[in-house]
Amino acid sequence: MYNFHKFQGTGNDFIIFHEADVAGLNYTNLAQQVCDRHFGIGADGMMVVATSQVADIGMLFYNADGTVATMCGNGIRCFAKYVFDQKLISLEQFTVETLAGIMNVEVMDSQPHVSQIRVNLGKPVYEGEAIPKGVAGPYFNQPLTIKGKTYNINTLIIGTIHTVIFVEDLNQVNVAEVGPLIENHDLFPLKTNVNFCEIVDRKTLRVSTWEKGVGQTLACGTGVTASAIVSSERFECDSVMEVGVAGGTLLIEKIDDAFYMTGPATLICSGVYNFV
Repeated sequence: MYNFHKFQGTGNDFIIFHEADVAGLNYTNLAQQVCDRHFGIGADGMMVVATSQVADIGMLFYNADGTVATMCGNGIRCFAKYVFDQKLISLEQFTVETLAGIMNVEVMDSQPHVSQIRVNLGKPVYEGEAIPKGVAGPYFNQPLTIKGKTYNINTLIIGTIHTVIFVEDLNQVNVAEVGPLIENHDLFPLKTNVNFCEIVDRKTLRVSTWEKGVGQTLACGTGVTASAIVSSERFECDSVMEVGVAGGTLLIEKIDDAFYMTGPATLICSGVYNFV
């Protein structure tokens, strides 16, 4: 029997365990079981609170299918609220060690149920083993034909790999059909998250994301940030953008060369999980 806490950030939901409670368990199996929406608690991902030698605290993240993810934007906001509310961290600004590096987070306000958390996601990365090769500079506006239709894709890393596709009307996109075809395309050796982005105006985007290892979600913090980055780079959108997702709204800011994401984190419930 293991203590758990369930959180959501703009509809992206997560189960959090403390390392001291689940030490010795197979985290891949635990994530697969606890995230199952029929036979488990149900969530898009699982996080484990860990100690860190290089930051104030450490975060391990697993997708719903049990695969390891380097980072999760909505997840780290929920993680920050949890460790702050549990008084594992006393500072409103602190650092979190992730597989994507050390992230700086700030608790903007802390209420009993909802908090606004700001995360410095750092600078985007435009090359690496996860990103397709063959072009000089960022892998932007490159054609990819699938089942007779050509998509112009833009790929980068901001915490994790993301591919952004711009569309005229987000409501007309079948994310569940197209998303997995791009996620698993041979072009991406480590697969990719897929974001469909509609530019409403220079200050406003709408985004829907197909997350690798999860599926279509109500929100993806790093996916929203990736969409804002490419919108800024390619279409000169503003340095401060509101991004609408199915689960709410996130604020993305570019300050100097770094990108910041601000959004809510809410505790849904706490309890005891029977892992067998």
